Amino acid sequence: PLHVNGMLFGWLLAADMGLAYYIVPRLCGVKLWSEKLGVATAVLWNVIILGAVFALLGGHTQGLEYAELPLPLDVLVVIAWIMFGVNIFGTIATRKYQQMYVSLWYIMGCILWTAFVYLTGNFAVEFTSGVNQANLNWMYVHNAVGLIFTPIGLGIAYYFIPKSSETPLYSHRLSMVGFWALSFVYVWTGAHHMIHGPISQWLQTIAITFSVMLLIPVWAVVYNFFATMKGQWHQLRDNVPLKFLMSGVVFYLLTCFQGPMHSLRSVSAIVSKTDWIPGHAHMALLGCFSFFAIAGIYYLAPRLWHTKLHSEALANWSFWFFIMGG
Repeated sequence: PLHVNGMLFGWLLAADMGLAYYIVPRLCGVKLWSEKLGVATAVLWNVIILGAVFALLGGHTQGLEYAELPLPLDVLVVIAWIMFGVNIFGTIATRKYQQMYVSLWYIMGCILWTAFVYLTGNFAVEFTSGVNQANLNWMYVHNAVGLIFTPIGLGIAYYFIPKSSETPLYSHRLSMVGFWALSFVYVWTGAHHMIHGPISQWLQTIAITFSVMLLIPVWAVVYNFFATMKGQWHQLRDNVPLKFLMSGVVFYLLTCFQGPMHSLRSVSAIVSKTDWIPGHAHMALLGCFSFFAIAGIYYLAPRLWHTKLHSEALANWSFWFFIMGG
């Protein structure tokens, strides 16, 4: 539990929130709505993570997958998320540019969907038991990946791929197709982790159907990114952020092909109680979204301090070690 929560909330979501603070003002043409609120959010978030370390190692847990944090820490997470959301939406509300780039849509979607998913998985689940509790828990677990880390991760990729390659995005229209398809399809897929379990057959069938439909937003996103890189692949030789970004896109394609396939009843019967499932989650959260976050940090850190990256060679080594680990 400490590893899972530390990776999900201590590393990846914290990094994504930091990158959102960088991206949103630049896409809006204004300063962050409140620097003080942003700093306060960062401080509170670190208090939550330190609290989680002591609580989980001390045996204080709700005992639900991905939702192990004790109730007081869950309440603090909600407060921190409201602070983050107010700051981001406040910045977007005061923007200079009328048209909103797709990254803003994904980040706004992430804020709203996270609120819904987190409240369901950490609070509503306490009022149920048995199969209903398991179903709510898997709705949370699967959508933690799909409606928390996927939208903000894709928002980051949509920003940094054109920036790093200095190439315009292939299609803004296709990017919005991917966004709205994701928003409609993903929320219904969590029950595919309970195929052949004690839940209703109709619910299993719905989860399978929407899982297969995930191929629509995935192909829209992946094709858009690959088409953006047309004629620019030579940049991967020397451009470390772009290496991480495009490798993350490949991992995204693979993991989002895995998901619909293992939701099928015949495949699920073979793989559902094996290390296929943890491997699938690691491919998404490490191979894809952590790669996007690392790329964003490699891109912005030198620019924030107006200097060059300390060592390009070290950055390249970090890429290859991550690839071997992923």
